[in-house]
Amino acid sequence: MEEKKSGLQAVGSGAAKAGMFVGRSILENYKKIDPDVIRHIVQVPLLGYSLFVPQNQHFRPGQADGFPPLIFVHGLGGNRGNFLFMSWYLRLLGRKRSYSIHFGAGQTVHSMTAALARFIRKVQKVTGERKVAIVAHSLGGLIVRLAMREYRLSPAVETLITLGTPHHGTYSARYANTAITRDIRPDSRLIRDLDRQRWPRGVRGVSFWSRSDIMILPPESAALDGTVQIEMTPFTHYSYLIDPRSWAAVGRALNG
Repeated sequence: MEEKKSGLQAVGSGAAKAGMFVGRSILENYKKIDPDVIRHIVQVPLLGYSLFVPQNQHFRPGQADGFPPLIFVHGLGGNRGNFLFMSWYLRLLGRKRSYSIHFGAGQTVHSMTAALARFIRKVQKVTGERKVAIVAHSLGGLIVRLAMREYRLSPAVETLITLGTPHHGTYSARYANTAITRDIRPDSRLIRDLDRQRWPRGVRGVSFWSRSDIMILPPESAALDGTVQIEMTPFTHYSYLIDPRSWAAVGRALNG
């Protein structure tokens, strides 16, 4: 009986030591992960709220509030619900007319550009306003710039604020091989064409960027010449959408 008890104790002791070893290994490896990577991973589930927002926009003229209508443009893999909290916050600041576009799955950069051009014109028609203000996250910023160029929409845009947009491309796009990710690589034809494009006259531009944004490599790619460049370090790529400090900074940028 004593021999059996001794054997069980040995097994238990061995299991405890193994558990402690595994625990230390996990902790040591966790510490080796860049903190910015961890923060990106932690924040992704926080965007779950956007999945409960209807993807179809109801166009209503809304009450004139003294500001141009505000249009939100989401990024790759996002949806119109990404800007839910930001739009609520800006509404408290008096911007009561906001509209969020939703790009369907499978759309290309150019089909999204055409869809955005139609969306902007519809907002103009519904509200009776000639000018709009736009806040765009990530890929959305490139879509807006293309729409201004290809559909001559610059005169319709008073202000464009981009949040973590890969204006000069991003090397992280090399981890996927799709039509869109090929378009946003630094050496793509799309990025080269946009790099040759001067910032349009009459459009006030603001580009937010962060050294902690691991989706934009190098992070300075999100800072665009011709715009007011605002560094938001230590923001992640998703902080722009969920951090109240971002909403406040966007509100200040919209007011010039």
